[in-house]
Amino acid sequence: MSGRRFLRQQHSWLAPLVVVVAVMIGSTAVYLRTNYFYYWDDSASAFLPTWYAVGQDLWSGTWPTMRPDIWTGGNWSAEAQFGLWNPVNLVMMMVVAKLPDLAVAAFVVKAFWQVMLAMGAFLLAREYGAKEWLAAAVAIALPFAGFTLYFDTATWIASLLATVWTAWFWWAARRVLNGRFNPFVGFVFGYLLITNGSPYGALSAVIVLIGLAFEALLYRQYRALWKLVLMGGLVGACALVAYLPLVLSSGVGWRDSQGIINNGVLSPDTLMLMATSTSSMLPNIVWSYQGTSVPSLYSAWFLLPILPWLSWSTFRLKAKQMGGLWLVFGIYLLLVLGPSQIWLFRWPVRLLEYLWLALFVIIAVVLSEGVRTSAWKLRASGSMLIAVVGTIIALLMRHDLLQRHLVALIVQVTLIGLMVVVMLKLERLLPAVMIGGTLLTLGLQITWVPFNADLTQWHAPSSSAIRADYRENVRGPVLQIAEMDLIPPDTLDEAGRWLLFGTTPAASGVESTASYTGLGFNEFMEALCLKYQGSTCPAALDTAFSPVADAGGVLLVDALGMNTVVVQNELVPEVSRFELPAGWRMTESNEWVTLFARESPMEWPDSRLSVTDGVSVTSSAPATYTSEALTVSTAGASGSLTFARLAWPGYTATVNGTEIPVITNSVGLVRLDLPAGLVDAELSLNYTVPGYRVAVPVLVVAVLGAVLQGIVVARGSRPRRVEASG
Repeated sequence: MSGRRFLRQQHSWLAPLVVVVAVMIGSTAVYLRTNYFYYWDDSASAFLPTWYAVGQDLWSGTWPTMRPDIWTGGNWSAEAQFGLWNPVNLVMMMVVAKLPDLAVAAFVVKAFWQVMLAMGAFLLAREYGAKEWLAAAVAIALPFAGFTLYFDTATWIASLLATVWTAWFWWAARRVLNGRFNPFVGFVFGYLLITNGSPYGALSAVIVLIGLAFEALLYRQYRALWKLVLMGGLVGACALVAYLPLVLSSGVGWRDSQGIINNGVLSPDTLMLMATSTSSMLPNIVWSYQGTSVPSLYSAWFLLPILPWLSWSTFRLKAKQMGGLWLVFGIYLLLVLGPSQIWLFRWPVRLLEYLWLALFVIIAVVLSEGVRTSAWKLRASGSMLIAVVGTIIALLMRHDLLQRHLVALIVQVTLIGLMVVVMLKLERLLPAVMIGGTLLTLGLQITWVPFNADLTQWHAPSSSAIRADYRENVRGPVLQIAEMDLIPPDTLDEAGRWLLFGTTPAASGVESTASYTGLGFNEFMEALCLKYQGSTCPAALDTAFSPVADAGGVLLVDALGMNTVVVQNELVPEVSRFELPAGWRMTESNEWVTLFARESPMEWPDSRLSVTDGVSVTSSAPATYTSEALTVSTAGASGSLTFARLAWPGYTATVNGTEIPVITNSVGLVRLDLPAGLVDAELSLNYTVPGYRVAVPVLVVAVLGAVLQGIVVARGSRPRRVEASG
């Protein structure tokens, strides 16, 4: 073994270490610039509070699929994005539950996933033949691409996780195809991708497998192809536990498919992509009737300027080796430039990170064959021209940011000049320039654009102290009548001691009708004019204290089992003069809210039973998230029971072992109509996740099938023992 090769092997850990350190430096810089950067929009309203609540349940020994006390946001099995069947997600949730500040937890968790994304890209590039330092350079750039950083990392974390596991699954599946991994390893990474809960991850699994199948056909690896197809089929079977509950529950909400729509929302075009290496470009893509305020189409400062220096003959020489890469890249390019929505998949810009993953790997592989320095002046001029054209396009998008564009151009031109000198004089330092430029450009971008103003900054209280104040001030269950947009952003921490939106109340340990939902529940949300994040309209106050005709005529607030009604003063200015019914009184009035409280507790405090119409309840066992058990009598007349539970698909009820219908009442609650003549009958109400009776056995079969395939392949790959001849 030569000394140089020995040194390379001894230091094989150095490039991955640099990837980890560089990404952590970038992630920390983003957090220090804006400590709420990672606790933004859906991350603040849904993901972090839900992760915290799920984590607490897991620590207590409960694996929750349904939380009726979180109302519209509590059907966690149907809200597929939380990935309850993904073991890595569950560990992450348990970690979040132990961290006192959710904004800090968001940074810790998301920095980890940024590192995981970079490492996945690094391994994938190495798998396709890229040199380690060039693989490291493109890998470090990937987590800081504009859309990945400002949208998926900052807010839509389920999509980031889907991209992370796509890179790892692609790497593992290709090694399975080439016989370097047992298929069970590929199945494990495919399982983590498919059960993450993002439909974009399921789509990417299919596209990656198509790309790898194409590679197998190019090399005529037919036996390996069948091995890949079987592994992919077993991975696909695991999708049922993640998505079937969503499909079977969506009929009660507003999450549905709408075919093909092309309204231009978040749809890039080729002109914008021509400036993808320009750090100051704020693309004029449609988003809430205006262009974006963040560099959402930015990829990497070097991506386009490096093109004139590539060895184009490498594309021909490595056509078969890179066939799958090109196919995946081509499919995603068509989707990025395609319609605004195809079935469940909306906003083509969300597919950019998959496009960059494929393209960055392609660039790393081609660069690994060396740059071409002939006619270097012409090549350098081409790189500079690319930078200038990108700046002109950026200026056309936002002409009011001239100074910013000029600074970005000067920095990029300087980096290109340094890149040219290095390529001509000391090519092995090219990765260092690429990495340094990535971090420098990131610093510029977070200086100019410290957060994503296109999406909602909830300013949701992140500290456990503020959430404890809320828990002390407001006794649940709570019906909140408030509008989040009426709270000035700089006062949300103070207001958060009385008003919380999204799923933050659940993370505070308080049951509230305010929660975040991606699914909705039509009757309930219409009755209280609820929005997806828990805001309501002024009319909700009158509705709350109005009778529900098909719930025994009791008040809605009683049918919901609420102890407190919190009314935002600015939403209902006349709230102090509101006439309360008997049994309720005003207990608090301050600059933010007026509180109405129930004077006497509900009759069945251990149950979610709220209304008995013609039914006598002898006893009730403590309710769980998914069940109720009562002893009831109806004497000589029929009657009904109403529970403070939304009537999600999956509820069943029995009386003395005989099943009875579960009815959705006019406001979306579970109602049971009981026959006459019952005497001390045993009534049972149970929730089973719809689809699990099919999906779970299929999952078990898929896992057993993957284990069996792994064993068969392992036995078949063992070298046979050759017996000595006599």
